[in-house]
Amino acid sequence: MDELACSQQRQKQRVVVGMSGGVDSSVTAALLKRRGYDVIGITFQMLPHEKEESACCNIHTITDAKRVCSKLNLPHYTINIRDTFRQHVIDPFINRYLQGQTPNPCVECNRHIKFDLLLQKANELGAEFVATGHYCKRTYSHRQDQYFLKKAKDLHKDQTYFLYMIPQAQLARTLFPLGNLLKPEIRALAHQFGLINANRPESQDICFITKDSYKDFVAQEVQTQDKATLPPPGKIITTSGEILGRHQGIHTLTIGQRKGLGIAAPAPLYVLKINPITQDVTVGYEDELATSFITLTQVTLVNPDIPILGKRFKMKSRYAMTPFFVTVHEHTPDQVVLKLRTPQSFVAPGQSGVLYDSDRVVGGGIITL
Repeated sequence: MDELACSQQRQKQRVVVGMSGGVDSSVTAALLKRRGYDVIGITFQMLPHEKEESACCNIHTITDAKRVCSKLNLPHYTINIRDTFRQHVIDPFINRYLQGQTPNPCVECNRHIKFDLLLQKANELGAEFVATGHYCKRTYSHRQDQYFLKKAKDLHKDQTYFLYMIPQAQLARTLFPLGNLLKPEIRALAHQFGLINANRPESQDICFITKDSYKDFVAQEVQTQDKATLPPPGKIITTSGEILGRHQGIHTLTIGQRKGLGIAAPAPLYVLKINPITQDVTVGYEDELATSFITLTQVTLVNPDIPILGKRFKMKSRYAMTPFFVTVHEHTPDQVVLKLRTPQSFVAPGQSGVLYDSDRVVGGGIITL
């Protein structure tokens, strides 16, 4: 098929682009239009009114997304999903902290918002694809008849850790135009396209926590929403049961925390365990933090037909970390148990554990201990 025919065929394919008002999603829309797609921009209005001074997802970024689409001559829609965002992202974030866990709201936002809802809108608009400005790659194997999710060319920006939950059906309809580009190249493209946000700095924070710390945010939300009660103060104990002091609620502490415990000891003590039933917080020395097994629940495999039991993979339990080797010790429909080649510290319940086979995302789940 010649280039003209390819272009004509691609013009028949409609794609809905999730636009945050930032440079990445804006360049995504511009690239797809240049490649001949029928592009529609959609921005989700997610934050409560009182949080709209956030560095992202605020009224100004929504306006910028509209201005980018106007510059590119693309239709743009803003959709209010505040209630859905609270139900699937903010409230679970609060509830996990109330249970003494360390959640990752960006994972849940991708799981429930940026792909599920985006595909729903794509279906309503008759679009074959959705696209986002995430740094990752989607590949396809004709031999295996499967799509694969792989790390981006720009490993410093790679976002696959937050995308492990995308199943085959969604991956087949999702485009990631930035996967083979470096951040400086994307900035340069934004200037070439004449986009107003070409030099906008990136936001690194959780969008709905604007000024407060996590514990202050949780406390304020519980009091405002009146949906739960804050965990009461409890005991800080050693592994042998000795009481060293008291804490102000398990929502104020995380596994591995050392500072702010308000206790004295000959050597630094770290939070080893948080018991949401007794409200006891167990502390100990750094070497006691190390674990040799990790259990994942709510497991999603990108390619479920590829066996993983007994296989060795690399794993990340936090986004910005060096991955470590694990072997799949057990695998049931409900969970995966991983054996670590080298014991790891600072692994907390509620975090996402993501498995990699070289640059391919195998899948992941929520860590329980």
